[in-house]
Amino acid sequence: LNVPELALAYCDRVYDSSVHQPPAKSSGNIYLTLLQIYLNPQKTTKNFEKRITNLVSSPNASIPKISSATSFKGKGGRKKIASIEGAEDMRISPSNTDSSRSDGDAEESNEEGGSSIMLDQVLDLLSRRWDRINGAQALRLLPRETKLQNLLPFLGPLLKKSSEAYRNFSVIKSLRQSENLQVKDELYNQRKAVVKISSDSMCSLCNKKLGTSVFAVYPNGTTLVHFVCFRDSQSMKAVSKVSQLRKR
Repeated sequence: LNVPELALAYCDRVYDSSVHQPPAKSSGNIYLTLLQIYLNPQKTTKNFEKRITNLVSSPNASIPKISSATSFKGKGGRKKIASIEGAEDMRISPSNTDSSRSDGDAEESNEEGGSSIMLDQVLDLLSRRWDRINGAQALRLLPRETKLQNLLPFLGPLLKKSSEAYRNFSVIKSLRQSENLQVKDELYNQRKAVVKISSDSMCSLCNKKLGTSVFAVYPNGTTLVHFVCFRDSQSMKAVSKVSQLRKR
């Protein structure tokens, strides 16, 4: 409708609703779709009109309800508007936001569309929603002649956030490495511990001699038990916990 604020509000609604959806149904590229519209308004609008026409003419697809068309006079002259119910459920195919698209492709599409780039709206979108847009994909869509100083409101906070994330992950990595070394050291100390078994050594659970049976040692290093007794005791504890939970 040539009203950038309404377009941005729509993208915000779609983005916020996709936060609570599974990744497969997420519409994270909605801002890139709006960016493409600003970069080539006429061609993108024609593509959407074709898709809507295909939806209406397809016998197997659900036909959206179209109200009577009205017209308004915008910057580009008089335009027809159709109010389509269920339009928010439409999704953009991945090809529309292909990350491998080059700057040359963007320029060719601009020439084919024969429409001027809405550069002010592009820069405003990038500066206001930089944290919700894939920076690499957005930069690939921009024309080569875009000046760097115009992108500073977008690149500045984006690079700052990326550097902060890099530092945070570096700290987390160092902490994980330190924790790993501590666990390895504790494992080494536990493995080098020596336990002496004599003919008089008794199982602390069944009070019988260990003899040549497989045994286990409690963390205190002195309490010895038959491994079978230890396993049975753990099973009994598990059963008692389950019964207590059922009683609650």
